Amino acid sequence: MNTFTTISVSSARITPGISFETQRPENIRMLLDFYQKAKNYVLIHGYKGEVEWCERRESFEFTTADVFFFEYVYVVLNAGMKEQVARKMYDKFCSELNIEVIGHPGKRKAIGAALNNYKSWFETIKSAGDDTVRIERMGELPWIGDITKYHLARNIGIDCVKPDRHLKRLAEQFRFETPLAMCVEIQKITGEKLGVIDVVLWRYCNLNGSCVKRA
Repeated sequence: MNTFTTISVSSARITPGISFETQRPENIRMLLDFYQKAKNYVLIHGYKGEVEWCERRESFEFTTADVFFFEYVYVVLNAGMKEQVARKMYDKFCSELNIEVIGHPGKRKAIGAALNNYKSWFETIKSAGDDTVRIERMGELPWIGDITKYHLARNIGIDCVKPDRHLKRLAEQFRFETPLAMCVEIQKITGEKLGVIDVVLWRYCNLNGSCVKRA
């Protein structure tokens, strides 16, 4: 039984169609209050290790090709699948290193290609001029798309925000044009990595199903 109580922002009088940056300070405080409550919820419901992993994650320059490969596998398996289900498949793959444990034919083919080519893929990404170009290169990999490229980038040490449906809904609720702009506003106060803020908000939504009530 889900005993979670939804954090509501409906009491805030946010003017529709106006970006958050032009709003009153109390609305910014409302966002920060929401984030802190979301983070506390995630931490006490078994995901402290996930948040701490993201906090400790070294920058991309320290990432190896092998780390890249396993993060690629994790992101591919997660695409379009509930994370809790994908995690079980990922753990099974890591323990056996057998692509036959992957039931989805498209994902199995992509990961099979990665087994043969991940070192050259990684070198291509690593040699890109900056993080923006690196993220674009990741988007060219099999089974990596316009959203999941940010997931992969974050997991290999590039500090960014994955603009998935959960974060987009939150940004819309708080009147931001993008999830990145919303997370940057939080970062200004907390000083946390964008990736940490992303993980906290995403996991909160993943556990709750729907993050906030409509205003």
